Amino acid sequence: MRHLTALIIILLTLTGVKAQSGLAIEPLFSGSDKWNLKFEATYIKGKMLKEYNLTLFRSITTCDTILFSDIEKAIESDAAKAIDKECGYINGKLYYGFFMFKPINGQNRYIFYRNSSLRSDENDESTVVYMEGYPSIEELKKMFR
Repeated sequence: MRHLTALIIILLTLTGVKAQSGLAIEPLFSGSDKWNLKFEATYIKGKMLKEYNLTLFRSITTCDTILFSDIEKAIESDAAKAIDKECGYINGKLYYGFFMFKPINGQNRYIFYRNSSLRSDENDESTVVYMEGYPSIEELKKMFR
């Protein structure tokens, strides 16, 4: 498992994709030591995304509760820059959020966030997804429900 995690980090770093550049979540996807403690990363680009009308999909999921607060702060920082958003809170903490950002080169940019640890009937897990492409925020919400 360590070898697979290391390989994913190396591949993400070598690709040099800075799509989320300028966003507070950028360090989550950079492969830095702070964030590679305990996470699962997914990076998809190209033909696999065509049916979703996306050009880039990156996600990180962690069960390391120590990181949850830092992740939420990054999400809330980026949420302030969103041009469209939908959020849900539990006890004053951000449970989920869909955020749309100003398009770059004609492509929409989105962050999806969910902190399942805020519900007693779900696992302690935090997920951040960054996407680029052409679907509307309504189309993406349907994919994540």
